Amino acid sequence: MIKRKKVKFVNCNNMMKSGILLMFVCFSLRILSQDVNSNIQKLKEKLKTNPDARNTAIIFSDLTWYYSTISIDSALNYGEKAIVASKALGDSTLIAQVFSDVGAVYFRKGDFENSKIYYLKAYIIRKIRNDYKGLAKINNNLANIYEKTQQYKAAMSSFLEALKYFEGVKDEKNIHIIKGNIGLILLKIKNYDKAFTYISDAVQYQEANNSTEELCVSCLNLGNVYLQLKDTVNALKLYEKSLKACTTVGNKKGISSGYNNIAAIKTEQKKSKDAKALYAKVKSLRAELNSELDKANFDLNLAIEFIAKKDYKNAKILLINVENIFSKTKNNSNLQLNYKSLIETYSHLNQPESVRVYVNKLMVLNANLLESSVLKETAELETKYQTLKKEKLLLQKESEAREKNILLIRVSFLGFFIALMGFIFYRQQRLKRKQESREFELKTAIAEIETQNMLQEQRISISRDLHDNIGSHLTFIISSINNLMYKHKNINETLYNQLKKIESFATETIAELRDTIWALDIKSFQFDDLKNRLIAFIEKQKFVNPEFSIEFEVEEKTGEPVLNSFAGITIYRIIQEFTNNTLKHAKATKLNIIIFLEGEFLHVKLTDNGIGFDIANCNRGHGLYNMEKRCKELNGSISMFSEPEKGTTVNMTFDLEFLK
Repeated sequence: MIKRKKVKFVNCNNMMKSGILLMFVCFSLRILSQDVNSNIQKLKEKLKTNPDARNTAIIFSDLTWYYSTISIDSALNYGEKAIVASKALGDSTLIAQVFSDVGAVYFRKGDFENSKIYYLKAYIIRKIRNDYKGLAKINNNLANIYEKTQQYKAAMSSFLEALKYFEGVKDEKNIHIIKGNIGLILLKIKNYDKAFTYISDAVQYQEANNSTEELCVSCLNLGNVYLQLKDTVNALKLYEKSLKACTTVGNKKGISSGYNNIAAIKTEQKKSKDAKALYAKVKSLRAELNSELDKANFDLNLAIEFIAKKDYKNAKILLINVENIFSKTKNNSNLQLNYKSLIETYSHLNQPESVRVYVNKLMVLNANLLESSVLKETAELETKYQTLKKEKLLLQKESEAREKNILLIRVSFLGFFIALMGFIFYRQQRLKRKQESREFELKTAIAEIETQNMLQEQRISISRDLHDNIGSHLTFIISSINNLMYKHKNINETLYNQLKKIESFATETIAELRDTIWALDIKSFQFDDLKNRLIAFIEKQKFVNPEFSIEFEVEEKTGEPVLNSFAGITIYRIIQEFTNNTLKHAKATKLNIIIFLEGEFLHVKLTDNGIGFDIANCNRGHGLYNMEKRCKELNGSISMFSEPEKGTTVNMTFDLEFLK
């Protein structure tokens, strides 16, 4: 399949005012847009010729990629068609590629959660096929998602895993792409010296090898390093290099980011007119990209421009609109800047209560971000990786030296003595490093144990309060209703039925309360605990509904996993919700529950033989919404299949590592 990045036409008249470079940018964008639309038209013409199933799937996949640079919605539409067509073929290689393409589309949209889901689907297939190069590329893509959501430790770990593979096969192009990405993380955690080293190394390689597509991003990031070092002259030079490279390959996102960063510098330089003109170009480009996060970044910068011009009312409107987007995408750096700007804005608007609210929000956010251990561990991962490389090099050199020493031993005892002393010194240094490493691991373990003990004490306190207060109140209600019905035996039937409903509801609430207390009382439990809990729930349903058949099956292909209490009770609630929906709405007589482990994943399959429903056109109630919401809380994937009169099936998959 052809994989190229293209862009479409933008307004050239405004760009002519910005000089020769902008004229070149506009001209290139128009040509590249024509190429993209031409390729799309050719692919659509091929579809009209009724190609075979395989070629149809490949065309859908190519359309997904081409549309990703001009229309995210169209790209996702063809992505869904490509998934269906490739699954029908049963070609796992093509399915993995389509999943990866759809993940890239969601990434460009700024929907990092769905992007991660599709990349992980591709990862599973490529792992089964032992496609190590494909796995390394997906590790790089996942690391980009982690970096965008400020999960720097996870991002660094994934980047280093990918780098290990590419260094092993001496793939210099991908080695320097990942080095640039590692430099970006170091930039985010304010380690500017190392960030400069990594990114400038990538830029030098890419310039020497005419890697224009990679230079688009690397020059932009190196410009950001210069900006943090207060060197705006070199920052502007790098941004211009980035613009030229991004324009050549048609990377709209890179072009808009370059203009956006230059506009921010113009704002700092009090050149409001230049900044405003650049922001207008950014707005046009990002509107075409249809990326919610990119639009939010633009609005934040525009709000800062409004503040510089003392237009606080318009600044407030923009800042309030983007707050939820930054919070939802966990873009903490921009969320910090958003809070600071709102504090300044409300202060000038003389609204002290609003100032106090955002001061408190900023304090909470800063407290979370000041967990230095995360930043320290991230930096340590990179340092550890470099240390391992140096140790490997040392071992290689030591092996060569040892061979020479064997020859020298035959000639001179002195050579043997020198080699022996060198070996003893090396062992002492290695033992010293091991001791320091063990001491650090011990301190980290002690800190983690103390934290877990404190959390456990809080769980026990909460569960005790629930049991002593709410539990006793519910018991009192049930007792009072029973006494009332006993003393007034001649009450009318309507009132008697209402009292029975209240008594039944209170009894069910106590059962739910006991489940919650059970989850709070333990921080983790064996998989058997979840099975036993589900068996008890199923037996209860069989007793209440004797005509309703429930079959429960657990297939275990690996050892017993340990689940955290939240994961256990959430999975239990999902199964409970499906069972209740089946009893209330499906008119089913049979329900199958199958749970099985497969490698690092837990699978749950729920099937009934009820009347089914039309998923596409149904009005989703609280039951289906709660199941999907709880599944996403565990970072799992969920799919539903239903046909009228043929029943309903729900499949869920969870990463065991996330459930521990």
